[in-house]
Amino acid sequence: MILKPDNEVVERLTAAIDADRERRIDQMPTEQDALRVMFRAYERLKELGWRDAIYCPKDGTVFDAIEVGSTGIHDCHYEGEWPSGGWWTSAGGDLWPSRPSLFRLKGTAPEDDSQPSQPAHGEVRGAEGPEYTTAPLTPTKGETDG
Repeated sequence: MILKPDNEVVERLTAAIDADRERRIDQMPTEQDALRVMFRAYERLKELGWRDAIYCPKDGTVFDAIEVGSTGIHDCHYEGEWPSGGWWTSAGGDLWPSRPSLFRLKGTAPEDDSQPSQPAHGEVRGAEGPEYTTAPLTPTKGETDG
């Protein structure tokens, strides 16, 4: 059976993708702006108990991991001797190489660590959504790029 795409859904998805891209351009117009947002997210995740992945357990213990470019929290473990071993992510009975940026031990998530709401199947979210920043992206007087 060949399914034909619902044109209205395709148009709504395309509009949502375009609106999100425009919002990112408005909020982070330059590479330096995007780096500042990324650094602020990194600092906030560390405040929430995440640590640099190089400090993860090296004994096969499964821990939570975050990779740059992903919005998920994944099961991960380190295999081999440090530093020549590697990280492995697992899900659904599958295993693949990983390059986590941050880790936390299982069971250490804050109690109020709520997952963001996900759109229902077929639902398209428009331009509304989380703001990337709550402070100016450009340095104020006295700040440096360091």
